[in-house]
Amino acid sequence: MPDVINGKPPVSFWIVAGVALVWNLIGLFMYYSGVSATPEQLKVVYSPEQFAAIEATPVWVTSAFAIATTMGVTASIVLLLRKALAFLLFVASFVALLIQDLYLFLLSDSLAVFGSSLLVIQGCVFVGSIIWIWYARLARRKGWIN
Repeated sequence: MPDVINGKPPVSFWIVAGVALVWNLIGLFMYYSGVSATPEQLKVVYSPEQFAAIEATPVWVTSAFAIATTMGVTASIVLLLRKALAFLLFVASFVALLIQDLYLFLLSDSLAVFGSSLLVIQGCVFVGSIIWIWYARLARRKGWIN
C-alpha cells in the first residue's frame, strides 16, 4: 500500500532528497575542482608524491569519477521530480564509484600515497551511495516516486 497522503510524499522525503542533491553536488564540485586545477595549484596543496599520483591517474578513472558524480546529481534531481528512474541512476553512479575505487585501492598505491584520509573519504562516499540507492528503492516501494 502506498504511503502517500493525498498523492504527496511526507516532508521527510523532500528533506532526504534535498540532502542527496547537496551531497552529490559536493561530489561534483570536488570532481570539477580536481580537473580544473592547474598543476601549480595542485603542487601547493599536495606533496610531490601525491601530485605524481594525481598526474598518473588514468583517464578511465577520472571518467568514472565524472560519471559517478554527474549520475549522482542527476539521480537526486530525478528523485526530487518523484521519478523511479532515480533508482537506476543512483545504481549507475554507484557502479562508476566502484570502478574508481577499483583503481584507487587495488590497481594503484593511492592508499599508501594519500593515507587513511582516502579510505575515510571513499568509505563515506560508498556508504552514502548505498543509502541513496536504498532510499530510492524505498521511495518507489512506498509509492512516493513512480
